[in-house]
Amino acid sequence: MGTYRELQEALERQLQQLAQLPELKGPNLQRLIEKLRSNRFNLVVLGAFKRGKSTLINALLGEAVLPAAIVPLTSVVTILGYGDRLSIQVHFQNGETREIGKEELVNYITERGNPQNRKGVREVEIAYPSDYLKDGVRIIDTPGVGSVYTHNTDVAYNYLPQVDAAIFVVTVDPPLSAAEQEFLQDIREYVHKVFFVLNKIDYVEAAERQEALDFTVQVLQTNLATDRIMIFPISAKLAIDSKTNGHPEYLEASRLPEFEDHLRQFLYKEKGRVLLISCLSGALKTITDSTLGLKVERQASGLPLKELEEKIARFDLELQGLEKEREMSLLLLDGRVKGVITELDADLGAFRKETTARLRREVEATFHQKSRAALDLRKEMEDYLFAALRDVFTTWRRQEIEKLSQALADTHQDFAGRINAILERLTQLTARIFDFSLRGFAVEEAFTELRHFWFRFKEEPVGLEILQMTVTSLLPRALTKGLLLKKLLENVTELVDKHCGRLRYDFHQRLQEIARDFRQTWISKIDDTTQSIRQALERARAQKQSSAQSAAARAGQLDQSLDAILKAESQLLALKQRIETAAP
Repeated sequence: MGTYRELQEALERQLQQLAQLPELKGPNLQRLIEKLRSNRFNLVVLGAFKRGKSTLINALLGEAVLPAAIVPLTSVVTILGYGDRLSIQVHFQNGETREIGKEELVNYITERGNPQNRKGVREVEIAYPSDYLKDGVRIIDTPGVGSVYTHNTDVAYNYLPQVDAAIFVVTVDPPLSAAEQEFLQDIREYVHKVFFVLNKIDYVEAAERQEALDFTVQVLQTNLATDRIMIFPISAKLAIDSKTNGHPEYLEASRLPEFEDHLRQFLYKEKGRVLLISCLSGALKTITDSTLGLKVERQASGLPLKELEEKIARFDLELQGLEKEREMSLLLLDGRVKGVITELDADLGAFRKETTARLRREVEATFHQKSRAALDLRKEMEDYLFAALRDVFTTWRRQEIEKLSQALADTHQDFAGRINAILERLTQLTARIFDFSLRGFAVEEAFTELRHFWFRFKEEPVGLEILQMTVTSLLPRALTKGLLLKKLLENVTELVDKHCGRLRYDFHQRLQEIARDFRQTWISKIDDTTQSIRQALERARAQKQSSAQSAAARAGQLDQSLDAILKAESQLLALKQRIETAAP
């Protein structure tokens, strides 16, 4: 990510220079600098036990930072970020933090040292001076999917919403497990952000390697219901051996560089360029506001006091009309969001009704089919029901998110357009009242998607086992089957209702958060611009009460400041063009 780092550093230098200008001092530029500095690519590593996740992470870093073991290793999330020296912080669930040495790490992140996380570790944070991490990448090691420890799989699931990109590690032998395939079905909507790595290619010959690759691709396509699968065969072991022992031929054989290059391109296109443009556009908006304020003050300070007061009164009158437009825009936004929520509820109601009826029919038909030969009818029907529920909920949720995202994108575009129009009229009426020219500028804003919304289907006991134990020894077989079917159909309705309720609650919460973000982000733009103009007018009014010499000196300062700011704006616009045309 050399290009990204170069552009990031160039932008930070320009933001720092801007922040030194007296007229631009304030929280806005500092917030942009912090946003740029704190940018992180959350690269989450997923996979089952013994797939070589820790070895792959060590290979990316170029040193064996994480321990490896022949027993399930990670019982908590471990986050690796950049630092000038190796340091390890253990964050506990009670809020405490403890710094430890590398040799103590196994006592907190392994099942042997911290069985079932009895020590109450929330996460472990490792700072390490790796060039790979300098690019803003945070590598996040999660517990193994399908571990014998079920809490490990839960942690891996719960961390998924924080993914910018994920590496899912599988191996040439053994093939994908049932737990891995189940996990993949649950994360179908994240497929465009998941990179699949076929590790341990050095364990087999070339022919067997291709056979394993073809088989894995087929399984992934089936489970993810897509043919857009990219899988990278690598050997993490050869890569780490090369980087630590100085064998360049091993690195080429490991094929890790090919994967790293693809990953860097994705991270830059997906997030790096968006972040740079966002920060740069924010800086241009700050310049526009400051230029507006300076020009207002420069023009206003040259007016007779009576004329100045008349223009201020005119400005206040015009502003009242714009404030009414702002309030109307907020009402329209609230109405649009309520409309989205109403549509969601209607979709969910129809889904609940259709799914309940269809699953009851399918469950009954399957029950009669299996009852003829099933060795454990209860178990087989329970497995069938949960598989059917998981599939239908996962599919519907993915489709609904696509629909809602489009509706919210349209809402955001409309609302942003209205606020931008108000901002444009505000700046232009100010320029007209105080007689100067001003280049209009609308900030580019990226819509916040629903990607952080996460719903995992939960397999909850349905009570069939208790019913079976109670009636099996007391009732005839035909009657027992009848009761089991009755109970099973009741639970179809209960489980559909329960999961629809969870979906509705989570969707509503996320939609309300997005609406609040819309309001806060855009209304602050109007408030900041209005405040900048009012402060400029107050400074101009104060100049009327000062000496002619002082007023002339201030006018000279304003001219110098405007010249310096316009030069800085020109440099930012040139950098923006570089960012937009740069290759990853």
